[in-house]
Amino acid sequence: MPLPDAKPAPSKANIYEQFSSIQASDLTRSQLDIVRDPLFLNDKSEDVLRRILLIGQVTDQLSTSGPIPRTAEIVQQTFNEANEGDLVTIFKPSVGEVWMLTNCSSSHSGGSSGISLFIADQTSSSNDMVFLGQESSTGVVPFSPSPHTQVYLTSDMFLVAQGYSIDTGETSSFKCGVIRVR
Repeated sequence: MPLPDAKPAPSKANIYEQFSSIQASDLTRSQLDIVRDPLFLNDKSEDVLRRILLIGQVTDQLSTSGPIPRTAEIVQQTFNEANEGDLVTIFKPSVGEVWMLTNCSSSHSGGSSGISLFIADQTSSSNDMVFLGQESSTGVVPFSPSPHTQVYLTSDMFLVAQGYSIDTGETSSFKCGVIRVR
């Protein structure tokens, strides 16, 4: 259904002419920005702005919502001496999805083992990661620092963890909450 009284009519709208050969899954943010950036924020641009918003939402390039109901999950990983030191992907959203990290905690069966939490764009090198927090002690405690700032996860920037100082027979477990926002 076209926008009521839209000028020009959808079939003649410049934005649709510019994107007519691009599939929704292939539209990039920079292509959308090329159409959006020169616009003025006035009543003459209202129809184009609505079309940009519509196209941006359909192509996962823009969002106007908060967390999506019924998408919250608890993700977890247990480390032992066999996978100590390994960088393990804890949560990696599907392409086009954006998730928010809510909080994290860990538990340890003994000793001085611990877990470090990172955001990574690949798990092959610690040079490609951003440190989020670390926990090392016995018992269940929140990560320090706790990720109370908004941390978003995508298929390009995802959550990895690394267990360390885990002795034979000990385990370190990690849990965190995530919720989808797009």
